[in-house]
This record gives sequence, C-alpha cells and structure tokens, in this order.
Amino acid sequence: MNADEALKFIEQLLEEKGKKRLNDLQRLVFKGSWDGRSYKEIQQQYSHRCSYEHLIRNVGPELWNFLSDVLEDQVRKLDLQGAIERAWERQSSLKANGTTDAESLSQQSNETEMAAEPLVQEDFIPRRYLGNVPEVSALFGRNRELRQLEEISFGCSLILLYGAPGIGKTTLAAKLTHQISKQFDYVVWRSLEEPPPMQTLVAELTHFLSNGEETSTDLSRLLHYLQKHACLIVLDGLESVLRSGVHNGSYREGYEGYSDLLKQVGQISLMSRIVLTSAEKPRDVANMEGGQRVFALKLEGLGELGTQNLLVARGNECTETDVRVILHRYDGNPFILNSIATKIRDLFNGDIQTFLQQGTLIFDDIQALLERQFNRLSDLERAIVKCLVAHHEPLTIAEIRQFVTPPISNGEILEVLQSLLWRSLIEGSAARYSLQALMAEYIMNCQQDG
Repeated sequence: MNADEALKFIEQLLEEKGKKRLNDLQRLVFKGSWDGRSYKEIQQQYSHRCSYEHLIRNVGPELWNFLSDVLEDQVRKLDLQGAIERAWERQSSLKANGTTDAESLSQQSNETEMAAEPLVQEDFIPRRYLGNVPEVSALFGRNRELRQLEEISFGCSLILLYGAPGIGKTTLAAKLTHQISKQFDYVVWRSLEEPPPMQTLVAELTHFLSNGEETSTDLSRLLHYLQKHACLIVLDGLESVLRSGVHNGSYREGYEGYSDLLKQVGQISLMSRIVLTSAEKPRDVANMEGGQRVFALKLEGLGELGTQNLLVARGNECTETDVRVILHRYDGNPFILNSIATKIRDLFNGDIQTFLQQGTLIFDDIQALLERQFNRLSDLERAIVKCLVAHHEPLTIAEIRQFVTPPISNGEILEVLQSLLWRSLIEGSAARYSLQALMAEYIMNCQQDG
C-alpha cells in the first residue's frame, strides 16, 4: 500500500462513517508522514502553505487525534503505516464476513489493541535505568499533548514541559518516558525536589552513562556521552534551582551551572533527549525556543471532557453545567480537581450540586499549593497580581500602570508581566491581562483573613 492508496482507504472510511474529509494541509502531512518525511521536510516543501510552528503544534496533532478517533486505534506519525494497515486488515476481515458495521470494527480494534499491548511493553528493555520512573495509572485529557511530545521528542535535544503547580507536568513526562523509552539505550529519571549542584549531577550522569568507567564534573564529558549514546534524561522540577522572590529568571546561588547545561544542550546536535519539567519557564529556554533543537510546551488546564472523566473516575456523576462551573472555579488543574473530586465523593456522597452551593472551597492541600506559588513572587509581581484582583476584569498594560501601587515604569511592567506568564499565573488576550481564577480567590481570602 502506498500513500495514495492509504489516503483513498481513509477517505472511504470517513465517508462510510459520515465524518468530514481531510483538508488539504492534513492530506499533505498524511502523505509526507507515510513516506517517512519529518515535519521540517514537509514544511520546507510546502512553506507557502503554513509555518513549521503551525504544522507541529496544530495540523499534525489534530490529524493524529482525528484519525485515532476514526480508526479507534492509536495513530502516531511514527507508526502511521502500522495503524492504517491494521485498520485495512480489520476492514477486509469484516467485509469477508459480510459486514462493515462500525461497532464490530470498534470491537475488533479494541481487542487487537488489548492483545498487542503487552508486546509493546516487553519487546524492548533499555540497557540501563537510573532512578525510578513514576507509574501512571490514568492520564486524563492529555492525549493530544502526549502525541505531540512523542513526535517532537525525535527532533529536539531539549524539551520543556511547564505550567502551574499541579497541572500534571510530572505525570505527562512519566507517561512520555514509558512510551518512548524503547528508543533509548539509557533512561534517567531525576527528581530535583532536593537539587544537587550541577557538578554533582554531571558526575553522577557521567558515571552512569560511561558504565562506571568515568566520573567527571566536566560538562564536556557528559555532552560526549550524550552524543555517543541514545539517552533519555528527565529532570523533574527545574523550578527548584531558580531563585524565588525575583522575576528575572535567575538561578539560585550554587546552581548557575544548570544554565550552562541548558544552553549547551540546546545548541548542539545530540543522539540524546533531555526533558525538563518546571513550574516556571527558564529564561534560557525562552531565549532558545523556536529553533529546531528546543521545544517548550505550556500545559494548560484540562478541558471539559478531561475534567468530566476525572470526576466520574472518582465516583461522581456530573452534568455539562457542573463541569463548566468547576472548570471556571478551579482552572482545570488536575491536582486540584482530584482533591475536590475526592471531597465531593467522601463528604457530599458524590452530589456535585450541593458541593457547588458552598462557593469556591479551598482545602488545605490546595491552599498549600497556591501559597507556595504566591510565595515565589517578587514584590513587583505581587503588586500587579493584587492590582488585577482588585479590578475583577482584564486590564491593559496602560491600565495596570495607572492602577498599580507603588508606581512601576512601563519597562518594569513588561518584564513583570512576562514573568507572570512564564509562571502561568496570568492569562493574556487582546493585550488584556487577568489573573487565574483560583489564585484570585486565594488572594481575596488572604486579604479578608489579614
């Protein structure tokens, strides 16, 4: 089967299921991926049609998500041919039995996927592991991001997942690690909750990647092994090496070496991949992203479907209206949603309506999460945050400068707004800025208590 034949099969299947046809860009990505071309190669051939950024962030992930739904099988760029051939075989088998019923196709698809799953887990074991990759029992509402990261991970040396505390960065990074680990000889998972100085980390990684033959604090030796071997290294919680109380993205004293690591990895071609998670976007990554070797993905809150699935999984029934209200109050944060879902089940017997009548409740674990985030802010960030809370509506830069106290120069306002965006505390639309709803509630409660 060639690309044209595969595309014809898909379009016949779409017509049978009453689905919309693929658009021109989706067809180009489909055919290019079938022929084994990278996103970069596809975009260069059709540069007049769309940007590389649009291709990798929107067109590709939406296409694989759509095809996964249509075929009821996981479709990824790297396994496109396999997914289509499996669907072709199922369809041929159904036709041979005198039926093309979509439900039968779905059932066979699920049986095939379940039967194949153990093989995917056992067909390859990376040469060596350092650290324990967290197990992921369920991943709600992140399939699109996971597919995007799986594809990006084979073209970038440095990948950053950032977003608000509790947004699911560690969970997504762990799921990604489990999905792609078979492509690597060495897999490292390192929590930075208690971060080692860079020299200590370099020595640890060099010793591991050299199979114990070398221990060196020289960053160039670590880069040597990252070029020599296919290594997947996950550093979880990079914000712990960044200074709190400032908005310039600088590093804590004694941890400046992490900046050197990021800059080096982001500027050279490697066989290896370094994945970072952080509650804040480091300035080093911001300065390098957009190039071919560095990719940063900001995790937003879950959507309606992911939120509903999480609530139901915790034993709660909910209407679409319930889900929308909860999303508005709790910003779709998975950690927070899990906390309130458990409280609704245990304290309100799963009655979401009664829970919602209590207003926006901030339990102790949620309070602690928000407090840690607020305590990392600089004085100027706190001033702007409190200004946004006081006015209850999105403000322009000019309005912020007019209302904020003490007075802040225009240049300072721009620096602080950028920092707040990197900390995932504010949202910007049409040059107007507003605070995340739950943080606004937290600050108002603190002001009342004070």
